[in-house]
Amino acid sequence: MKRYSAVTHEGHRRDHNEDALLAVPEFGLYLVADGVGGRAYGEVASALTVETFRALAPKIHAARQAYIDQPDRRTRNGVLESLNVSCQAASRRVYEEAESESRRGMTTTLVVAVVGGGTIFLAHVGDSRAYLLREGELLQLSEDHSMVNELVRTGQMTYDEAKRSRYRNVITRAIGLQPGVQADTAAIEILAGDRLLLCSDGLSDPVNALNISRHLGLSDRDQAAQMLLQEALDAGGPDNITVLVVDPDASPRADIAAARAEVMSQVFLFADLSFNAQARVGRMVNDQRVSPGEVVVRQGDTGNRMYVVVQGILEVSRDGLVIATLGPGDHFGEQALVDAQPRSATVRSVGFGSLVTIERQALDEFTKREPEVGSQVLWKLLRTISSRLRDTTSQLAEGRK
Repeated sequence: MKRYSAVTHEGHRRDHNEDALLAVPEFGLYLVADGVGGRAYGEVASALTVETFRALAPKIHAARQAYIDQPDRRTRNGVLESLNVSCQAASRRVYEEAESESRRGMTTTLVVAVVGGGTIFLAHVGDSRAYLLREGELLQLSEDHSMVNELVRTGQMTYDEAKRSRYRNVITRAIGLQPGVQADTAAIEILAGDRLLLCSDGLSDPVNALNISRHLGLSDRDQAAQMLLQEALDAGGPDNITVLVVDPDASPRADIAAARAEVMSQVFLFADLSFNAQARVGRMVNDQRVSPGEVVVRQGDTGNRMYVVVQGILEVSRDGLVIATLGPGDHFGEQALVDAQPRSATVRSVGFGSLVTIERQALDEFTKREPEVGSQVLWKLLRTISSRLRDTTSQLAEGRK
């Protein structure tokens, strides 16, 4: 059964199309590239990128299949790493072609998704975009690597000013700009009814989010893709336009996935992060199922991970006395992300449930790989531990009176 629809058009102001797309549904691989560099050069860059990913598709699929067979942090990151390796290969190939053929400045943007095992794996470079339509809400999965987006993000320019800026099409990262490239990667679990959109800026620039959402929500996927294209053309069609719409299969653990998505958006480490950033922190989390009576942590033992309750009820006891119960959204063990002090209590599952866990080493690896998002997470952790320390100090002071 076909699960995608794709259209591409040169637009009203260009006489050729430098965009390229790739759909390999049997491998769950979908890609949009927007070539940069002028007539012929941009076309070559985007075409070489498509060729590179087509050649590497079996390796990407092998990583995808490993995740489908055994979904966990290791296999999830394996798919993301396969996408990263492919981005590096594409950048090196485009760069070498540009150098050897005197086509300097020939580059391309890239947004690529792998769908499988109830998860969307995403990598992007430049300002081509990925969106997710979820329960009528349009979520931007990618963050533009562009000059104006950097200025907006740092508060030096408003969104409206960015839309009018002469530099709005200047990108800060591209495939082929250097032999290597820094690609953003993320993993998003699929909920029932989710729809994925990959597009070039020929759609996202002239068409606002409200109209993208309205057309993307049409029940007929082919019609949705055509209406999005037509909307961009009606808005002047100032650039090449590529639209790729995918209806992915929901996670086989849909109930847990929905609960995890809700918890992850509220837990103190990730609250207030953009949806894009929350998807990227998936690199450092793992899942744990628990059974009735199962001890999650034991008083006196040392540990290296923090826990967040997704489903179920946990009982906290100290010296054999029950002192608290924990439910969905509650967390414990965050200090283990800083040092290996003995656990102050025993935590036992009352019934069946599921948890999200974060290990100290995984947090360290993530902050090195994603320093900007990682620093935000570390500051949230520091503030929480500092607050807890102040409370403990206050309680000790009260006890001395």
